[in-house]
Order: sequence, then C-alpha cells, then structure tokens
Amino acid sequence: MTITRKSQGFTLFEMVVAVGIFMVMGAIAYPGLTQLAKTGQAVGESNQRISELQFAVTYLVRDWTQVSSRKVLNRYGDAESNIIIEENAITFTRSGRSNLLQQNRSSLQRVRYRLLEKKLIREHWLSLDQGIEEEPFATVLLNDVDSFEVYFIDGKEERIETWPVSQAINASIPIALSFNLGIADFGQINRILEITDGAL
Repeated sequence: MTITRKSQGFTLFEMVVAVGIFMVMGAIAYPGLTQLAKTGQAVGESNQRISELQFAVTYLVRDWTQVSSRKVLNRYGDAESNIIIEENAITFTRSGRSNLLQQNRSSLQRVRYRLLEKKLIREHWLSLDQGIEEEPFATVLLNDVDSFEVYFIDGKEERIETWPVSQAINASIPIALSFNLGIADFGQINRILEITDGAL
C-alpha cells in the first residue's frame, strides 16, 4: 500500500499574515531608523565643526608663538610696529615661514587675523616691507563666527585693546595676549597666550 505525503508549504492566508506583520514592524521601525540617521548626520556635522574650530585656533596659536620683534615698512614707506592691535584685528610679524624650495627669501612673514562677514580670516603678505600695490593673500579659517576679540592683558588683568599705544599715554606693560571667538554652536571660546620675550 502506497502512502502519499501532502506537499508542505505556506497557505495564501499565512502569506498574507506574514506580509502584514512585516509591514507593521517596518512602519514601527521606520521613524526610529530615520531619527537614527538624522542623529548620525548631526553628530558628523558637529565633529566636522569641532575639527574646523580646532584648526583655526591651532593656526592662530602657532603663528603667535613665533611672533618676531621685526618691524616693517608699510606701502607708504612708514615704519610699522611688529605688533598692531586695532578694531579687534591683530597684525604681527612671525618667524618660521617654511621654505621647502630653498628660495632666497626671509623666513619671516607678516600676518593679520580679523573677522570679515562672519568669517575668521588669516591674511599674509609675500614681503615684509610692502610695495605700494601689494595686497595680502586671504585664507578663511572658520565660517559662521559671530565675534572675534583680540587684546593684550596687563598685570592688573585689564584689557589693552589698541597697540602700540601713544607714548604720551602711561600705558601698562602687556603680559599676555587674549583672543575670544563667539560661535553660536559652542558659545565663547577664549585663549590666553604668553608673549615671547623681546616681542614687545
């Protein structure tokens, strides 16, 4: 006597139930996956912003730690101080300019940091003593900056917002340089830097 087995498989009803369960689970999981993707994107953007901020601050600190006492001549032939602070911008002469091609030029460089249209900009000149029509080369270090303040601090922790000061004014001697970045993402970023011996 021969016994035949029925073929094993899903009925149409079982298939409909399985698809329905899958759709319900997908509908439940979708908002969570979407939120997870948005969170991941936000974290990535925040990390990128932090990296850009660290780069800008490191650049300024690196330049300042190499500040030089070398004064310059401006485009009009007038002598300028090696350090100038005015209207929340700082211009100074720095050493350590790289010379990978071993060109016959100075290792010093004139640089300026200032805020322009919510951008923290680093400018530099090709020559220390500037020509009449020479313009600086500008590099944007950081975007979306609300404020930039730079000033000296004296021994009484008072601000010296303009440098050099008039000889007629009995000004205090600066002991440190302070700069502040106001950024909506992070609030106020403040750094206080030493002044190299002989820089003033």
